[in-house]
Amino acid sequence: RGAYPIHELCGSMTALELAKRDVLGLNLPLWRMLLPAVVIHGMANLKGMKPIFKWNSGTPWSELQMSPWYVSDGSSLTQVVSKAVPKVMWFVIMGRVLGYCIKNYYMIGRKAIKRATTFAGKNAAFSAELHATELLKRTKKDKP
Repeated sequence: RGAYPIHELCGSMTALELAKRDVLGLNLPLWRMLLPAVVIHGMANLKGMKPIFKWNSGTPWSELQMSPWYVSDGSSLTQVVSKAVPKVMWFVIMGRVLGYCIKNYYMIGRKAIKRATTFAGKNAAFSAELHATELLKRTKKDKP
């Protein structure tokens, strides 16, 4: 199905959402924690599916193999581009998901350290700071 670490990225996304709930104390519903990983995993499943007419084939692995780049298959430039565009788009999506995981890992770790040091024993102050940060994000998005 490819060299993309789909299961690892989806597991990381779910674990990061759980960390937001358990470590930072945010009130997140279950669907909000699972939705990003379910969407990405569903896209990967649809990308890797075989056409219906090949479901009952005797040797599906030989029908889905790709030929090496150096072997010419007589494809025109438009055919090569039409095969390459979805692969490049999938690579971009996986890159964005990886960036999302790295960014959230850093932010959760930073907020967890802040909660354990600056706001030690002051849960109300930490909750107010998280709420204020969320409100600032919303007002920045609303500005033209």
